[in-house]
Amino acid sequence: MSTAIIEHIQKRAALYLFSAVLFMTGTAFGAITVNSMEPVQKSELYSYVKEFFGQSSSGTVANPTDLFVESMIHNLKFTGAMWIAGISIIGLPLIFILLFIKGAVTGFSVGFLIQQMKWDGLFLSLLAILPQNIILVPVFLFTAVMSASCSIRLVQKITTRQAAPIPIAKSFFVYTGYAAAGAAAILVASLIEAFVSSQFMNILVNKFF
Repeated sequence: MSTAIIEHIQKRAALYLFSAVLFMTGTAFGAITVNSMEPVQKSELYSYVKEFFGQSSSGTVANPTDLFVESMIHNLKFTGAMWIAGISIIGLPLIFILLFIKGAVTGFSVGFLIQQMKWDGLFLSLLAILPQNIILVPVFLFTAVMSASCSIRLVQKITTRQAAPIPIAKSFFVYTGYAAAGAAAILVASLIEAFVSSQFMNILVNKFF
């Protein structure tokens, strides 16, 4: 199993490196964006965050089951968009744009919490954001790489005018299998977010607010 994973990564090392750097660049961009906000914008946004935390501490936020469903739908939509982009010839730029945006959103969320709440924001990020992202970030990178690989192969087959028949059905099923594996990992991450991270967040929110 570990050997297969290593071989898989080595075979696509350039794409994984590019995707990882792109995601980290997006994360840094999101964190830097926090500093470029006007004080009034930060104040208004933080008031919304405190209102959400207040609702969470009072138990008026969605229950874990609803959070699980919402997380699943959100992440499946995101990876699904990359999957669809991978089976289109012009979808390659969109894959990397989506990955950059996901990194930027993550960086902004963590950066904003830390800037506004200092150490409390750091603890909140570690306990409420990090656990599910330990799984989600590799899934996003895996999906981006496989989608990009599929799109690149389509472009190569068209531009090189290969005479050999293209096993479209087999390639599609293999590609769908990769997507199913990513969906299974998202299921686990959503369970962690809904039933573990949310509980950590409630404990911290009750302490801070």
